[in-house]
Amino acid sequence: MDRLEAMAVFRSVAELGGLAATARQLNISPVAVTRAVAGLDARAGARLLTRTTRRVRLTEAGARYLADCDRILAEVEEARAPAQRRVSERR
Repeated sequence: MDRLEAMAVFRSVAELGGLAATARQLNISPVAVTRAVAGLDARAGARLLTRTTRRVRLTEAGARYLADCDRILAEVEEARAPAQRRVSERR
């Protein structure tokens, strides 16, 4: 899973409040969700989530990282939209 995909998974975990719910919504395995979050934790050098058996909550670092993820993913989508329109116009 690339970093942008992992960021999208992290955002989903934050929105849904759980790893299993994210796995179901994104149609990926719970292990893939866990690995994506663990990879982002390692890259960030901080725990982004506090996990219990029933709930997942953002840490302070996680809240800041989520804001950055939202911005970055929106910018990627913005950059991709014109290219998609051009491809659609050619068809």
